[in-house]
Amino acid sequence: MGIIGVGHIGKELIRLLKPFECKILVNDIIDQTSYYKEVGATAVSKEEIFAKSDWVTIHTPLDSFTRNMVNEKMLSLMQPHALLVNAARGGIVDEVALKNALKNLKIGGAFLDVYDIEPPTDIELLEIPNLICTPHIGGNSKEAVMAMGMSAIGHLKGYVEGR
Repeated sequence: MGIIGVGHIGKELIRLLKPFECKILVNDIIDQTSYYKEVGATAVSKEEIFAKSDWVTIHTPLDSFTRNMVNEKMLSLMQPHALLVNAARGGIVDEVALKNALKNLKIGGAFLDVYDIEPPTDIELLEIPNLICTPHIGGNSKEAVMAMGMSAIGHLKGYVEGR
């Protein structure tokens, strides 16, 4: 499993993967060497993640460094059976490059919950059989909505109390 972005979501994924005893390769802009050692993850370059992982999952923000981070070059490094997951932000994956990689069976498949344009309009992309799409609703679970609400209340209380 290759995880790019080891913040709260990346760490939760590592926790969920523990029972499966899989090898976990990670990449993040923050040095978390002690955490990686504690959980048995190995820090490597993004290129190594794409080249060696059966699954590559993205958990980064979208900014000038991550826009089109998953491009033709990175997809070409993936093994033909490998799978890509992007539930982070649209724009991180170059959708044209992904469409070509999927149509030409350069990678095994992909799972997208986010798109460069939402709702997605590229019907050709959406109809590719080795692509599973969801409508960017991962944050709409009861638990996620409750957590966001409690976080907002906490921030408001902090503001009112002058913290």
